[in-house]
Amino acid sequence: MPFRYTLNDLLGLLVFAREYPFLHNDLDSLIVAWAEDQITEGNDSETLLILASLALDNQPERAEVELYLSRYMAEQQIELPPLKTAALVWITLFMRQLAQCVSIHEAEQKMYFLVCHWLEPDVKIFAAVVDTLKSLYWHLFDEWEGPGTSEAVRIEESEFFALIHRAMLPYSRKIENPDWLDLLVR
Repeated sequence: MPFRYTLNDLLGLLVFAREYPFLHNDLDSLIVAWAEDQITEGNDSETLLILASLALDNQPERAEVELYLSRYMAEQQIELPPLKTAALVWITLFMRQLAQCVSIHEAEQKMYFLVCHWLEPDVKIFAAVVDTLKSLYWHLFDEWEGPGTSEAVRIEESEFFALIHRAMLPYSRKIENPDWLDLLVR
């Protein structure tokens, strides 16, 4: 079963993607899929029905998706989260996706994304997670002695994922706990 995004997840991704436009090219499709799920679960909002019907297009238009999403948000009196909260949503989802990787190569590609892109939303724990993952990336995948000499080549896959899990555990405990949210975005 594919990962199901909540509305809060999607709104956070939307805000974060506005700040960093290279993120989430598939965000429109994710929002429309969420709307479809809501309709099948019994939500009878006409605006949401229109948003869900945008799935009939091969590629929903961003302007239309945002228009009907904003109308639905107005109906429900929902506001977009601030950028700092959106950053925590993004890094939480990133950490979950990294934890769900099934191969070292897949995890390497996820971590490489952080090495290649500059993300600086002014949230201390966000910066700490990114810095930790970048350091771990260079520790595990740097081939300074030549091709095939990285640490990731030398260790077992289970050991590799245990190392990543241990590095992320202190952060994920805080980021995933809703009671910490207000404190973390200050």
